[in-house]
Amino acid sequence: MAPEGFGAARNKLLKQKIVLFAGIILFLLGFAYKEFGGAWQRDSVASLLPTFLFVLIMLGALAIGLRKGIKRNRESWESFELVVGEDFVIRRIKDFPELEIRKYEVTAIRESVVGLHVETALKDRTIGIATALVDYDDAKERLNCWMPIQQLQQGRVVASRWVWGIPVIFLVLFGAFYMTDKSQVILATGVPLLVGLSWSIWSIRKSVQVSAHMRRLSLFAFLPLLAIAAKLILAVRHWR
Repeated sequence: MAPEGFGAARNKLLKQKIVLFAGIILFLLGFAYKEFGGAWQRDSVASLLPTFLFVLIMLGALAIGLRKGIKRNRESWESFELVVGEDFVIRRIKDFPELEIRKYEVTAIRESVVGLHVETALKDRTIGIATALVDYDDAKERLNCWMPIQQLQQGRVVASRWVWGIPVIFLVLFGAFYMTDKSQVILATGVPLLVGLSWSIWSIRKSVQVSAHMRRLSLFAFLPLLAIAAKLILAVRHWR
């Protein structure tokens, strides 16, 4: 991949992470107010200091995580390798499973503003080829010999941008789930969270589009999964 092309990918990542981190901070502030709001009103301004320090520590941890994430993305970008043979195409990226697609598996080859998409009947078995790839035109010409390349409709490109909003929706549900004591609200928000989080863990563990690092991190999602299940059980047992 051309090194100068990483800037656009990094900016896209930053936009997604900023929205996500803003949601996390708002959730933490709301949670802290719910738990300690009474003490803040009774005591002096000094009582805000522990919460303020906690938020600063969380911001620092998020900033460090973002920096490491950008570093890993750069390593993936620079290690990207594409092999196009007569009847196969192979994608190799550091820390990702090697993905090979045979010619007979390909159902469509589409091109959008960001590059090529080699698709199969299985949604997960797709190879994306960015326009920043060195010899992109050569790869496009080789793949065009397999089947005519279709131009991806703009509507589908725009729709794909909504994927980054899923974590924000999760944070909203998570916030409502933990801010309320009403059993009906707990069930209405907790059940989608439980199903969505379970599905996410399963999808991440089996996907060839997810790095080994992210698959390891996904194991920590079992902790909030257990916490959600526990609160759902308590809400049903102590209905109010």
